[in-house]
Amino acid sequence: MAKVTEEERDRTGMKGSGKYPMPDEAACISAVKLRHNGKGVTASAVLAKASRAASAHNWGRCKAAIAKAREVDRS
Repeated sequence: MAKVTEEERDRTGMKGSGKYPMPDEAACISAVKLRHNGKGVTASAVLAKASRAASAHNWGRCKAAIAKAREVDRS
């Protein structure tokens, strides 16, 4: 499980709410797994944020998890 501090939540969380912070690859993968559990945040918004973070930091495992999650959500 990814540990996230309040500072990381403010810096890397979604705008306004601080939900789904992604300071590292483990947190990014956790956000992808929990994408349907957020209140007031759509799963597609979480995947879009995770995709931006994974691309910026070149996190291969997270990119693979996002691709698999998008495939699952389509079906």
